[in-house]
Amino acid sequence: MTRVRQLDSVRGLAVLLVFVHNTDIYPSLHLGVIADNGWMGVDIFFVLSGFLITGILVDTKQSESYFKSFYSRRCLRIWPLYYSALLFMLVIVPLLRPSEFPIVFGSRSSPWWAYLLSLQNFLVPIPTSATGLLGVTWSLAVEEQFYFVWPLVVRLCSEAQLRKIALGVILVSPALRFYLSLHGVNIYSNTFCRLDGLMAGAFLAMIVRSSNFAPSRFVKGAWMTLFVAASLSLLFDTIHARWIVFSFVVLASVSFVYLALFSKQEWLRVLLTSRFLAYTGTISYGIYILEKIPLDVVKVLHLEKHAFLSFSIAGVATYVLAVLSWNVLEKPFLRLKRFFEGAKTTQCLTAGGIANATQL
Repeated sequence: MTRVRQLDSVRGLAVLLVFVHNTDIYPSLHLGVIADNGWMGVDIFFVLSGFLITGILVDTKQSESYFKSFYSRRCLRIWPLYYSALLFMLVIVPLLRPSEFPIVFGSRSSPWWAYLLSLQNFLVPIPTSATGLLGVTWSLAVEEQFYFVWPLVVRLCSEAQLRKIALGVILVSPALRFYLSLHGVNIYSNTFCRLDGLMAGAFLAMIVRSSNFAPSRFVKGAWMTLFVAASLSLLFDTIHARWIVFSFVVLASVSFVYLALFSKQEWLRVLLTSRFLAYTGTISYGIYILEKIPLDVVKVLHLEKHAFLSFSIAGVATYVLAVLSWNVLEKPFLRLKRFFEGAKTTQCLTAGGIANATQL
């Protein structure tokens, strides 16, 4: 069993969408449709996370070191880069450029301590508008809160109960978002409003583990769902109905993940087994966290007037930073996972569906 390159490539596509979305120079590059809707890449991350994490938890729920192994390995994966990024923004930047202190610690990003506790998506007024790379950390807060609760739920519930919980959350989410949006709640970064992506991935993880699962059975339906849901998400986004757009994006994302694993379309297999996309997915965490640094440098140097040049420089610089992060910071900590073997898994393809193997 080997690591499934297709899932890395899906992650690579997702982070490229987010990168294009987070640039402010796309109008003159004619990337409007992609850039305007690139935020949907975050939902692909949520679906993948729900799929992979639930698979790990279900497969190791009988382990004596279930909680210790899972949380230790999650910390080793997320915390080194995350807290290094916070150190950079909250300590190094104010020390090197004291004039930035009011911007970093101003109302736009306050309270600063919320980032240390992964509560910024609830406590910062508009977390996506926080200064610099702090603005992308809201999705990590959503996932950290998911990690805090979901392992206990998986441990206590049967797989049948888990499927019902996941499906219930998916069905209730649009109504909850509609209600909260009427009461002025920021539904974009609110964990309770983004759980359906994580639960869709969780539901898929349990479906592919069922004894009567046949991959080819749902491929045509997945293609239809992908195209219909993607079209409806773009349509409803034009009228700013985000409460239902998220549901369509989740459906499209989980369909795409399913097709990445099980579709036999040659063009899709070629795309999702490309080395570039797979490696981009491997270093996607670094790209996602660090992308705002080159983009902000471009603005400081006033290079945004030259759209193609600044976009290229920011893209290459982001990739270089992510490669350095992966090799210098992330991989050394990932090697420590060998001390927590109880949850040493990753999603791999087998004849019957999905099994677990080496590394996540």
